[in-house]
Amino acid sequence: MVSILMVYGCGAVGLRIAHAAKVGGAETLVAGRDSGRAAAAAATLDLPWRSSPVDDPARLAQILSGVRVLVNTAGPMAVTAPALMEACLRSGCHYLDVSNELAVFLDAWHRDRAARQAGIAVVPGAGFATAVVESLAHRVLGRVPGADTVTIVRSAPGGTRSDGVRGTSSALLAAGGWSYDAGQLLRAPDTILSFDLPEGTRAAVPIGSGEVFAVAHATGVPNVSAYYTSRLGPVLSRLAVPLARHWARAGLRLPNRRQERAAGPAGTPSRIWLRASNRGGAAAEGWVEASGTESTAVIAAEAARRLDSGRAVGVLTSGELLGPGFPLGIPGIRLGGAAGFG
Repeated sequence: MVSILMVYGCGAVGLRIAHAAKVGGAETLVAGRDSGRAAAAAATLDLPWRSSPVDDPARLAQILSGVRVLVNTAGPMAVTAPALMEACLRSGCHYLDVSNELAVFLDAWHRDRAARQAGIAVVPGAGFATAVVESLAHRVLGRVPGADTVTIVRSAPGGTRSDGVRGTSSALLAAGGWSYDAGQLLRAPDTILSFDLPEGTRAAVPIGSGEVFAVAHATGVPNVSAYYTSRLGPVLSRLAVPLARHWARAGLRLPNRRQERAAGPAGTPSRIWLRASNRGGAAAEGWVEASGTESTAVIAAEAARRLDSGRAVGVLTSGELLGPGFPLGIPGIRLGGAAGFG
């Protein structure tokens, strides 16, 4: 039972994690940058709250008093994660977040020695975006002897998106594509590819996401790349993607896709397709589908529980903390292809 688990971030994901933790018996509180929003969010769950901006180390130290595990759900993660990691290192508090930004993972791994010295664990990506992909990779790789390549394609769900999701999408666009090639992290060219997915043939844009790092680190596969589907088709995507990246780098968020409301209600499942292959031409594919928000709440709450009750220290992927099977066993997860057997 967690002594005190703090969920920093008052959006939909943060409140779902706080609710899941409270139901699971954790002594939970809500925190955020804005005191009014934190108080209002906490009131919906009948929980205590605290507030501090991320750029005030003294106040962060105050709100972390007595806290054993901090779950960061506040975006943009590239801004909040480094400050909150540092605050946890100073306070001796375990840190985990639900990020999928490559920059957050790279920053976290630079802190491994400091985390071990502080006796804490730092776990980026404890959510659907990376934990489920890491688990799916282990499942599919088990079907391909000597696999050396993993390709990940994330399909955009329908429905309107939360500010947090839009912020993450903009951050991934701004970062551009990154992939592992022979074990080296390199910038990927802006080549629009087409993939035959369970929902049909889709054009996809290369991205540099946290899942690329997590899969390469946890599996040892030397070649890992990730893509995000585009609804524009190959030709229009080649024209639109450079402009969208320019907007994102200028600090402009992607517009909400209001026209997609008819395509699916809020909460339409997210889908991830993964292919593993070896030099001999053998390959296997698998896919997973689930509500990203609901799955993230379960994953983050369980990760927090294990941090509090275990002895993990240093920087870990969520899969290293939870084990490769846990995310795929969450109620509501649907599996197909090679991932759906055995």
